[in-house]
Amino acid sequence: MNKTENIEAISNFLFIEDDIKNLRKSDLLIILCNNNLKGITQLFDDLFKREVIDDNTLVVISGNRGLLDNFEGTECDNVYNILVNDYNYNSKMFVLEKNATNIYENLVFSKNIIKDFSKYNNILIMGAAFALRRIKMCASKLDYPLDKIQYIGTVDKEGRNCGKDNWWMNEEAKIRVYQELERIGKYLVKGDLDIK
Repeated sequence: MNKTENIEAISNFLFIEDDIKNLRKSDLLIILCNNNLKGITQLFDDLFKREVIDDNTLVVISGNRGLLDNFEGTECDNVYNILVNDYNYNSKMFVLEKNATNIYENLVFSKNIIKDFSKYNNILIMGAAFALRRIKMCASKLDYPLDKIQYIGTVDKEGRNCGKDNWWMNEEAKIRVYQELERIGKYLVKGDLDIK
């Protein structure tokens, strides 16, 4: 299937990540976990090497979606263990939030940990690339300081490969994008998102 005007409109609406080359140095990183552990940890490492984050960055890892294949514990636990044990990052950088089961809860519970956003100059939120619009709309609803936030997305290149430039080429990725559009509508009606 070729890229159509409608595909481009959906891509531009959902996939809102900032260009990694233009990210400002961030003193707070919030990772909204998903089952793409490899993508999350590799992107974290890339951000560190690019000096977008450093040892002084507070990293809140949020997510408790249960057990994953070949891993014990939650996504949050596994991301932390990979970053500390395999990549040798300082464990003191990280705070784990293990109660959230969806994006809205990720941001609610992370906000409870952070408490005072005025201490941070630049905030980076990492999540699944196709979910970044909903993440931003949740952040708006929860009064996150949107003017300080940058967004970076992960793409499961070994799975659905649901990225901005190719989601319509894979049936599983297409379905996931359509489900994301549906979720945005449902959550807007429910009142969990804001369109500011």
